[in-house]
Amino acid sequence: MRIPTKSGSSGVRLLVAPALAAAMLVLVASSQGGTTAGGFGEVYAAKQATLKKTLFDAKLLPTNKMARNISLAAFGRAEKRVNQNLALKCWKSNGCKTGTNGKLTVAYVEGFGENVYRNISKMEFILQALTYPEIGEIIYTSAKSNPQQALTDFRAAIAKGVDVIVTYPDFGDAMLPVFKEATRRGIPVATYAWGYVSNPGKDYLTVVGEDTCALGKAYARVMNTQVKSGKIAFLGGFPGNPLSLGWQNCEKPALNKNIEVVATEATNWDPSKVQEVVAGILARHPDIKGWSYEYGLGMAQGAFAAYKAAGIPFNAVLTLRTDDVGMGCAAKQLKNPNLKVYYYTGGNSQIRVALTAAMMKLKGAKIPPKIVFPIQLQNETRRSQCVTGYPQEASATSLVPLPLIKRMYP
Repeated sequence: MRIPTKSGSSGVRLLVAPALAAAMLVLVASSQGGTTAGGFGEVYAAKQATLKKTLFDAKLLPTNKMARNISLAAFGRAEKRVNQNLALKCWKSNGCKTGTNGKLTVAYVEGFGENVYRNISKMEFILQALTYPEIGEIIYTSAKSNPQQALTDFRAAIAKGVDVIVTYPDFGDAMLPVFKEATRRGIPVATYAWGYVSNPGKDYLTVVGEDTCALGKAYARVMNTQVKSGKIAFLGGFPGNPLSLGWQNCEKPALNKNIEVVATEATNWDPSKVQEVVAGILARHPDIKGWSYEYGLGMAQGAFAAYKAAGIPFNAVLTLRTDDVGMGCAAKQLKNPNLKVYYYTGGNSQIRVALTAAMMKLKGAKIPPKIVFPIQLQNETRRSQCVTGYPQEASATSLVPLPLIKRMYP
């Protein structure tokens, strides 16, 4: 059942004391200035502490005004108290009734959900859904890396009549037919982690995340200054996935002419596959100087083992997308000054922005086709991912509360 769309905002304008605003909230000014805009069931404000935790810097928000508003609304919702026992049960059971008697059903349809990153994103999605009393049911499916099953799961969600679908399109434009079908039926489809499929805003609602081309260029700047010359390799997830292709296609042309990319290999974001791939590359190129990849924990669990088995010191520059605690702690334990690690925020909380964008669309909001976050890579020696108290599997930039993460990964 759908909420009827509205032509305008019915939100209440909130007046906030300047001192309180400076201390607690990042506010988006209206065109008149001085107040926080709101509407479509949302308040466009989030605490600076929340933004700093998930973005590293509270200023690293989308520049587009509506994209910024949606992001603030989503991150502000992350501060709401929800039933963590229900969230954990829902996470373990791959879906649940929320108990609110809400009329809406939301679905997180995964092509591949079998690593820690995706499982934490799954919890982010559940927690965000639980902040909406109008949502009565949460659905989760994973195709376990089977492209045909991914299409089948998507069509099943459409046939069930869900009201919103959030996804990461592991198989790229192969998902376009089901995106288009959902859109024709009035079901907003939003992707996160820059799960770019052709024609956002037309064939599906929106894509959320960092511009992966900018990410690739940021990787290249690190390699150009830290490696300068020699061999490097690219690792990626599933063949053809938009996240890997996005940064790879932009890093390579931005590299110094003295840097040679000697391998570009898919790993399916599986640590055991990472170990196998890295071992093979090391056998051919033991003098490799750098690695670019998305999945930090997969690198820690796979590449470290491959180097150890090969008897080669891990003297390399790593550029990574995720900020997994296990990666930082593995690097710290190695105590090798010649291993240099640069990383971005994992972006699990981007799935919250995707869900909020879709919920606002149901209420008549005009959603931008791209919700783009700026890039700021972190240096492991200056800002370690090895955050005390966090499980090795976790990302410290996730907005899943730490006590709940510990229950997920005891």
